[in-house]
Amino acid sequence: MRTASLVCTVALLSWNATAGAADYVAMSGQELYGRFCASCHGLTGRGDGPVAGSFKVEVPDLTLIARRAQGSYPRDRIEKIIDGRFIVGAHGSRTMPVWGEDLSRLELGNPDAERATRVIIGRLADYVWLLQKPAAKN
Repeated sequence: MRTASLVCTVALLSWNATAGAADYVAMSGQELYGRFCASCHGLTGRGDGPVAGSFKVEVPDLTLIARRAQGSYPRDRIEKIIDGRFIVGAHGSRTMPVWGEDLSRLELGNPDAERATRVIIGRLADYVWLLQKPAAKN
């Protein structure tokens, strides 16, 4: 599990070794998702990204978040999962990279880094909302 997390984190850092959070702020939610999430969760959010098979646990299908939450998208919780403030205890140790800390570290010394990180994580959460499947018909 730790190996897959390390693979994702190293991939993130190597893709943008010279890019700062300011570069990410200019990106759309879809572009950010492609950069940070698609390798594990897949382009459509179904948990079928190219590195998903390297995990010992199944990568979640992000398109079903609202369905699992009785039809309401828990945006605040999703932001907290992305940045590491919310850990799902039943899942055991954390296997998903925690982007909040990594993104703000890219701009050490920049007083706007936390604000930029919030913008980036907000755009990611908004994009994941767009991936949601409609509620199942009864």
